[in-house]
Amino acid sequence: MKDGLLKCLARFSEYMASDFVPCDIPNRRSEKRGFFKSMTNKPSDVDGVRTNADMSMLCAFLVKCAKPLGARLPEGISYDMLEEMARQSLVHAYSTHKAVRLRRCADGKYWGRARAKDKVWESQLWAFSVAWSAFFQWDSLTQDQKDSVYKMLKAECDSALHIEVQTSYQKYTKAEENGWYVCLLAATLGLFPDDPLAPKWFEKMREFAINSYSHPSDNEKTAPLDPWYDNASVADLYVGQNLFEDYTLLKHGFFHTSYQNVVIQELGEAAIALKLFQNCLRKEEKWKSRSLLHNVKPVMEEVLEYLALPDGELAMPNGNDWSLFLFDQLTSYSTMATLMNNPVAAMLENQAFKNIVARQATTPDGSWLLRSDIGAQRMGVQGHRVMMSYLMHLTNSDPDPAPANWEDFRLSHSQAFLFPCQNVVRSFTKSRFAIFSYSEGLKDYTGYIVPNSPDKAKIMVPFREGGGGNFTGWFDVEGKNPGAVLKGEPFFSLKGDSFVTGGVLSVADGSLEQSFALFATSCDAVLYLDHVIATKDANILAERGLVAAISVDEFTGLKRVLSYEGKPGEIIDGESLITFPGNSWANIDGEIGILARGDGMMAFGEKADNHSIMTAKFYGSYSDASRAVAPGATVCSRAAVYYTGVTPEETAELNKKMILADGKALPSGWSGCLASDRDGSMILFLTNFKGESSTATISFDIDTSILPGVPVFSLPHKVTRGNKNGVFHCEYTVNLGRGESLGESTQVFSPGDDLVD
Repeated sequence: MKDGLLKCLARFSEYMASDFVPCDIPNRRSEKRGFFKSMTNKPSDVDGVRTNADMSMLCAFLVKCAKPLGARLPEGISYDMLEEMARQSLVHAYSTHKAVRLRRCADGKYWGRARAKDKVWESQLWAFSVAWSAFFQWDSLTQDQKDSVYKMLKAECDSALHIEVQTSYQKYTKAEENGWYVCLLAATLGLFPDDPLAPKWFEKMREFAINSYSHPSDNEKTAPLDPWYDNASVADLYVGQNLFEDYTLLKHGFFHTSYQNVVIQELGEAAIALKLFQNCLRKEEKWKSRSLLHNVKPVMEEVLEYLALPDGELAMPNGNDWSLFLFDQLTSYSTMATLMNNPVAAMLENQAFKNIVARQATTPDGSWLLRSDIGAQRMGVQGHRVMMSYLMHLTNSDPDPAPANWEDFRLSHSQAFLFPCQNVVRSFTKSRFAIFSYSEGLKDYTGYIVPNSPDKAKIMVPFREGGGGNFTGWFDVEGKNPGAVLKGEPFFSLKGDSFVTGGVLSVADGSLEQSFALFATSCDAVLYLDHVIATKDANILAERGLVAAISVDEFTGLKRVLSYEGKPGEIIDGESLITFPGNSWANIDGEIGILARGDGMMAFGEKADNHSIMTAKFYGSYSDASRAVAPGATVCSRAAVYYTGVTPEETAELNKKMILADGKALPSGWSGCLASDRDGSMILFLTNFKGESSTATISFDIDTSILPGVPVFSLPHKVTRGNKNGVFHCEYTVNLGRGESLGESTQVFSPGDDLVD
């Protein structure tokens, strides 16, 4: 692991060298400066300062840790070059800080905090990276340079003493921001443990640490936290919650797994900075605290483990608001593996690392990814994380835990699981992972499925658009804004490895109402039903329904093999939209099979950048024909079944076994279908979307030449002979309240004759 991480960082030096800009004008002490350029023209802001600080740290790290091991650098890059870039960028970083003032940034400003009243977002995090750069170069710094670093860090820490700990768990957690202060204070205590204000820094560090992953249960933890120092308890330091009761959090208004895990990284980095800096520079640990890994265990075990995918990714049901598939949770896994001896984290760390290597291999210059969302800043942040994972293993004196076995882990987490505070539901069967989320912050209602295979896990990707996304889709309505609002509460029913969920959406400024339901079975199939009505006069310009977002990217696969009725397999890149007959089946890459029933065509294309991953859209029901609808009119009733691990031939056979409920006997406002799962079982999925009565009879015609027989479900049923041999008419009686759904699977079949009255 360490060798591989070093190789990645050494290769990244090519990108850093191309991003470095020497300065003609030195600082006021005639020290040469240089900096790593950012994407914007705000060199005193996050983009400029953070980019420079992270890459300065990385260059210094390579000289300190990779050079003695003889790690090979790219052609044209030398350790002398890296050492010079590290020194000049460090000089630039401290020179342009408000507390040092040896040279202004190019925009005429200084960065950071020098007084309590300075309001600078995130400067603690930037200063933390500067501290690491200085640490790696410590033995070669002059006393003036060390004093400048001290002056900068002291100003940031002293101002932090006057900052109130922030808590908020609704819409925008303060967990990560409190973690920035922990990092800063830990690093400064490690470098300058004898400062007169060090005891106050230490106490403030603990307070910020306890209130990073702060949970309501912390108020009951009254045992001394650090008995070797004082009698303060977690309850004494607890200010308020930044986590919901189920240990989830919200950032930027939605359940965001990158932010969910990042505090583990921050606390872990703070822990190793405090320990490593003191041991290397003072040969003793004057300051230490158990607060630095507060609540990382329940966050890992009760949240992240239930979102872990076979390739080491964390599921993102509502997508992300930065680059997808960075695997930037690597350092959180490393923290849990090395500092908390967590075997699941060791397993996931290995998978995430492999994908970081694979994604870096798609770039010509050692950068971490193509189409970075924030340019060089993202490169520096990703490099920061890879470096920290290396240091986690370097500084951990105990043997790494043996990685968990993947299938044992999956079995222990396979049951359907609901995060009640976020309305996110998931399950993980032997075949696939399925997740769906009701994001009230973003007003997006979407999810996705992932095959239980590291090599196939990135075909269908997180996606949201127009208030919907995967499964739910969206409508373009003339003169209306796209978007959706959930009406009332969603419905959840969990049983073993399966779940049923559904809700009602008001879409396109309330002009349409979309009732939908989703059934993730205990085997492989995921069934989707919806019923859309007009609530106002509206002109629908386009329907994009029964959606599956498919990656077509350098990292995941530039082309896909699309198969459908009459087409055995067509290699396509998704650039242009192609349409083909609806009410049938399609298969992607011999892996994702989709059965679709709707009024529109099926379509594939519209390739676009989806947070740094090029993505095409599969539509199971697509139309670009304008149509006017009046209030109360039915816009569409659609159904789809999604499978993983199926060939085109298998998908075509499964398509023959999908039966919509007989429309003549289907009660108004109800929807239902039968479908076959990959284990041969038959699935019944029924939903009362708008029915006046909670009791209904649903009917199907069963052809025993296609199906093994008449499926026997637990519902009361009546079977009569059809109008030809081997066909039986089945009626099932069901009780469902409005907005409720029923999903059931059976492997019990009857020839039919024995069920006929």
